[in-house]
Amino acid sequence: MAWLRKLDWMLEKLEAFILASGILLMALNSVSNVFGRYLFNQSIYFSEELNQFLIIFVTFVGCSYAARHSRHISMSAFIEHLTGKPAALTLLIINTVTAALMLWLTWASVGYVESAARIGRSSSALQVPLHYIYLVIPLGLGMTGLQFVRHAFVQLQVLLGLREAPALHVDATIPTQH
Repeated sequence: MAWLRKLDWMLEKLEAFILASGILLMALNSVSNVFGRYLFNQSIYFSEELNQFLIIFVTFVGCSYAARHSRHISMSAFIEHLTGKPAALTLLIINTVTAALMLWLTWASVGYVESAARIGRSSSALQVPLHYIYLVIPLGLGMTGLQFVRHAFVQLQVLLGLREAPALHVDATIPTQH
């Protein structure tokens, strides 16, 4: 199991690197395009397309990263009032259903990537085959599904008494107005 923890750690670092690099590249690309357009009267012809590709990467890799750290959007008002095994059972159900949905979306997106490959469409400016860019969709959704499976497994261990319930995450409270 040590190799699994090491793999998980390496994937987490890779996700963080892709997210940070993608956002920095988008900023650099946008700023460079603005400078080129206003200072040299010449914009970067592939700037918008590159940003679209980077947004796809950041979105789908970001899903996995958010799920890994339980920073995804959730309706937590109900769960915040539960503790112990009722909370673990509720979270087990939620994580299992979400994992199943993500894994189904992974399967559906593989079909989408295959159809994009059959059509053979390429991007207009960079002439990159779009199915190469779209590969990140099933990868990101699949990794997100696996993160929810991992969270469900933790809740199952809590229910079976093999692990102590983790501290519940509560978002920062809204400051009161004086």
